[in-house]
Amino acid sequence: MPGGLVHIGAGILCAVVVHLIHFKWEYSYAMFIGNLLPDALKFGLTGIKQGTLDIFHVQKSNEFYRFLSMTTADWSNWLALGFFILAVVMFFYHYHFIKKKRMEEYSELYGFLLAGILIHLVLDILISEKGVWW
Repeated sequence: MPGGLVHIGAGILCAVVVHLIHFKWEYSYAMFIGNLLPDALKFGLTGIKQGTLDIFHVQKSNEFYRFLSMTTADWSNWLALGFFILAVVMFFYHYHFIKKKRMEEYSELYGFLLAGILIHLVLDILISEKGVWW
């Protein structure tokens, strides 16, 4: 699972850099989780559907895996999800379910989560097209 090791390493490196700049662990965690989220969804949901929690035994020839692989690797799906979540949060902020300070914190956390996802997608492009493992 060389791709997973690259994403874990990149997630840790990005989290350390974010922590050294902002000194908040929450932002570091958001960056790290964002870097692992596409593969976690892909392998986790496929493993649950196949009845196994061992990600090394997930059958990649499965139609559900291929669907999740195409869905989580597409930039437009993540951006559409991002705009949808931003709209929902703005709706809650407008009707005072979320206070201003909490809204700023949520937006920063969500920005770091999306940055981690985008870094993951860029690494997938670099590993898939130029890496020695693929």
